[in-house]
Amino acid sequence: MIFIFFFSFIVVLLVGLNIYDNMNLNKLKEHIKKQDCQMYIYSKGSYKAICQNKVLVLKNSFEIDLDKNKVEILYKNIKETKIEQNSIFINDTKLDFREKNSLEKFYNLLQDKLNNE
Repeated sequence: MIFIFFFSFIVVLLVGLNIYDNMNLNKLKEHIKKQDCQMYIYSKGSYKAICQNKVLVLKNSFEIDLDKNKVEILYKNIKETKIEQNSIFINDTKLDFREKNSLEKFYNLLQDKLNNE
């Protein structure tokens, strides 16, 4: 009986945390859509977005605070971009990607934006 109660408690806890995490991801998506971003990718715990005049990085955390969890890099302030393994370095900011395909899409769109600035 104790085992069933303990197992049920763990299942309820995991389901609750999953629902809470999905609510956080939806909040981050809504913020990205309000910023008028062309493309966004969720990888390694953060959204990376190519927006009208900036690169936007929103980190997912247990408690969403856009002032603390947000990094904005204006295109006019970008001096250097490079790819190393599964990461893009923009000036001193590192953007990690899980898949090489996502990294290449993001980098190519970023280069297009920088060339048009």
